[in-house]
Amino acid sequence: MPLPGLRRRALIDLEALADNLRELGSDVIDLRADAYGHGVALVAPLAARMGVSRARVSDERDAAVARAGGMADVAVGRTGDGDTAARAVYGISGGRPVLTLLGELVAVKHVPAGSGVSYGYTHRTERPTVLGLVGLGYADGVPRLASNRAAVAIDGVRRPLIGRIAMDQFVVDLGDDAPAPGGEVVLLGDPARGEPSAGEWAAWTERPALALTAGLGARIERVVR
Repeated sequence: MPLPGLRRRALIDLEALADNLRELGSDVIDLRADAYGHGVALVAPLAARMGVSRARVSDERDAAVARAGGMADVAVGRTGDGDTAARAVYGISGGRPVLTLLGELVAVKHVPAGSGVSYGYTHRTERPTVLGLVGLGYADGVPRLASNRAAVAIDGVRRPLIGRIAMDQFVVDLGDDAPAPGGEVVLLGDPARGEPSAGEWAAWTERPALALTAGLGARIERVVR
């Protein structure tokens, strides 16, 4: 069952986006796949204000949004290879990360050694520990292949993701700490702050980083940071 009322947010740092665009110095921006999950409606107006006049989009719906945002020349479809430039624009490869993906710590539970975690019990605790339940899952675009591979950051500390990722939630090992439920969990963020990067998630999930951000689900609210 989906967990109602949870905070599922993608923070979009427009200042970082502006810095990346300035550094790239191009008059064209890749806005395909809804700006790779960053939101055409958020990205296009800023790019237009910075003098970017041309855009690539995936479909006519996004083309209309891009034009409304100030793009003068919009091409629809997979025209050209913009992936390298797109990684730079969105701070995935060089530059400053634009998107921070946040979930909510829903529950905290002390468990003994040998406890099975999530369905199928693909992970069992090696010692008594504290588990945290996070309200994001594969329905939100968190790939199941990250099960028992990935890490998140909670209060500035990295925590391993353990057990299988479920539709609406996953579990992390909190060790000896027991933070209060309701706190933020950083899935994708700025490695300069010790947060997992899109590049790390790409390695854990064996898929391109841009595909990860593009695949974030509709329940995740995009918020300008």
